[in-house]
Amino acid sequence: STRVCTDLESGDFDAIVVVSPSTKEIPEVLRKALEPTLALDKGAENKGCTLVPVSLPAKRLVYSATGPLDRDYDDLRRFSEAGCAGIKRALAAGAKAPLLMSCGSMPNGTVKEASTCTLLGALGAVYVPLEMRESVKERAKKVNLMGWNGDKE
Repeated sequence: STRVCTDLESGDFDAIVVVSPSTKEIPEVLRKALEPTLALDKGAENKGCTLVPVSLPAKRLVYSATGPLDRDYDDLRRFSEAGCAGIKRALAAGAKAPLLMSCGSMPNGTVKEASTCTLLGALGAVYVPLEMRESVKERAKKVNLMGWNGDKE
C-alpha cells in the first residue's frame, strides 16, 4: 500500500529515498547525512544513487540525483528515472518500506509535475506483473508499504 507521510521521524519506514536535482533543495537533516559522502565523492551530487546511513528511524538514506536539467534534451523523464533508480537501490539494500521524497522541479516547470513523474517512476519500480503475483505468492509484492513525502496534491 502507499500512503502520504510528512514526518521524516516516522518509524513506519526503513529507508528514505530522495529525488532531487541537487542537495541544496533537500531538508537539512538529510543534507547533513550526505555531507561526508559528498566530501569524498563530488560526482554523487549529480548522478547515480548514493546510499548512506541517517540518524532517523528509517536508518537508510538513498539520494537519487536527477542530474542536470538545463540541457535542451532534458525533460521530466529525469525525475521519473531517478525515482525508479532510487527505489530500486533501496530495495537492493533490503528496504521493504521506503519513504519517497521529491524535491525541486524542471526549469520553468512546476513542483507538481516533477513530483508526479517521480512517484510514477517509483511505482513502476515496485510493480509486479499479475502473472507473477498469482503464480509465485512469495514474490507477489516488492514492498510492504511505500510512503510519499512529495507534492500533497
